[in-house]
Amino acid sequence: MQKRQTSARGNVSELKVATAYVEAGFAVSMPLGGGAPYDLIVDTGKRLLKVQVKTGRLRNGCVIFPMQRYSGHSGKPQSYVRGEIDLFAIYCPNNAKIYVWQFGDNPGQGYLRCSETRNNQQQKIRWAKDYEFEKHVDDLREESGASRARTDDLNSATVALFQTEL
Repeated sequence: MQKRQTSARGNVSELKVATAYVEAGFAVSMPLGGGAPYDLIVDTGKRLLKVQVKTGRLRNGCVIFPMQRYSGHSGKPQSYVRGEIDLFAIYCPNNAKIYVWQFGDNPGQGYLRCSETRNNQQQKIRWAKDYEFEKHVDDLREESGASRARTDDLNSATVALFQTEL
């Protein structure tokens, strides 16, 4: 039963992240089957981003999420390697927010702080606000030179397409 709940949670996170990218005006593709190390491909207009979606949980003022995959055969964690993914997109159902973490020097578990620490520590803290999806989208738009008008046109076209198919 636990496996089914974990899969369902992961499916919800993938759909939330994919929907957020589409609503932001980006084309999103999903690999067929379960063999790819990434969950989504996001087309920015300039490049394709391989996105691995993770589900975060809010604990003690931090969004905590795994940055490894687990083999169905051994059950042991395996790290992602450079080239397999470009970034992690983390959906946290506890606060209904999406965060984006660039692939790089990744620990086994990620922590993004949402609230002040009890000891007022300020150094070496990854503040969740710096990883919010909206900031990531703004950076992608700036990088690709996409205008807000073009994004709005894409959203309108997508909504019109879904309405005509229904």
